[in-house]
Order: sequence, then structure tokens, then C-alpha cells
Amino acid sequence: MSETADAVYTPEHAPVLVAVMNNRSDFERARDEGWYRIPLKRAPRRIAAEYLAFYQTGAFGDEGCAVNYFAPVRRFQVLSRGELLPDQPDHPRAADLYYRIEIGPLQRLEEPVTSPRLRRVTFIPTTLGRLLAAREVNDLWQRDDVQERLWAALREAGLLAEYRYQLGEPPNETLIDFALFCRDGRIAVLCETTPDPDPDLRERRPADYELVAGGWQVMQLGEREINENMAACVDRVAALVRQLGGQAATAD
Repeated sequence: MSETADAVYTPEHAPVLVAVMNNRSDFERARDEGWYRIPLKRAPRRIAAEYLAFYQTGAFGDEGCAVNYFAPVRRFQVLSRGELLPDQPDHPRAADLYYRIEIGPLQRLEEPVTSPRLRRVTFIPTTLGRLLAAREVNDLWQRDDVQERLWAALREAGLLAEYRYQLGEPPNETLIDFALFCRDGRIAVLCETTPDPDPDLRERRPADYELVAGGWQVMQLGEREINENMAACVDRVAALVRQLGGQAATAD
């Protein structure tokens, strides 16, 4: 039986892992020596990818808070920090294990993928097609159909939402499906879908009481509700945004 056109693998479907680049020495190693390191204890559960892209933090000045470069992945190894950086044998984490990811030459994106709120970023699994088409970090995430349509509807309504907004630090971080920041408060929109497209994400979702204790307004939206009355869902979110004083900025 032949594969359907939708099942054919093309370069735009090539998996990409977006990782954080937070210092110039790591950037110089990636550029000049062709490798990048990720501590095993902070690595995502799924690390295999054909390309590695780098979200550069504010430490990079004009290039900061954006994805500017990507590179093909050539090989993965697991080594100790001492083996990776033999000139630092007395470092307190010299025995810690790291992924050493060998990469090809860095390629600059035609347009940087920026972070509109200067959000905290760790790892984002995406595809080459999404990376090349993205305008901002939120566009990189691969969402299930329900969340994709909700994301698009919120943007169409002029609401600025951060997808999979991270609270805390790995490996104990939690993720909010959609976070909206208003003048007088914050909204956490949580989507319930069946079957769950990403059980790993659900394991990292904060409990409602934790969000409320942290000053968040929590809104639950079910799959059926989104599918059958998207306009009403968006109206509910927009009404709560207005109740909290509106947003300082709106989506393009």
C-alpha cells in the first residue's frame, strides 16, 4: 500500500529542538568547534532532532531574546563535564553528565524569531517548516488541532497569549497552556482535550490552587466547548481581560 501525500516526509517536517544559548563562550564553541552541551538532568525527555536552533538570551545584546541561528545535528554523545571542558577539572560539576551534540555550520535565519514578552525559554520541540515561518517564539510550538484553533482565534481577536508559559526552573518547571498578562492581573487558560495529545505536558501542569495562590485567574476550556462554540470561548477570555484592565499590548 502506498503512503498518502499527507504522510510523505519532507524537509519541512524535519524535527528541530530549540535550545537556550545564554553565554558567549557556548555560542563560540557552537560556531567555531561545532558542538553544544545540555546537562542530562535538565534535558527534555525527547532530545533527538535533525536540527538544533538557539534561543539567545539578553546576554547577546541586539541579538538577544530571539532565535537567530540553527544548524544540522550530526551526532549525540553523553560525556562528563570534565571530558567536555578538560581545562576546568576542578569545577564543582565536573562529574555531571551532559549531552554533547555535534552540529554543522550555523545558519542565520532570514528573520529572527523574537520573544514579545522576553519570556523564559528552555526547550521547544518544533519542525523546520515552523522554524522558517515563525515570527515569534509562540509560533514555534506544535499544538494539537484544538489548541491551534484556539491560538489562532485569540490572535484574531487581538489578544496576546503566551503558549506553554513556563513557571519555575527545570526539571521542576510547570507549564500553562495559554497565559495572558493584563494591567491588573494574569490569566491562565487551561485546555482539556481527549485523548490528551501531550501527556508529558499534563504532568507538568500546575494545579489550579497553585495558580490561584500565585495570583492567577484560572479559566478551564473543554474540547467540546472549543469545537462547538469557539466564539463564546474567545468572548469569555476577552471579558476577563477587560475585567483585569485590558492588555498593555495586543497581538499583531
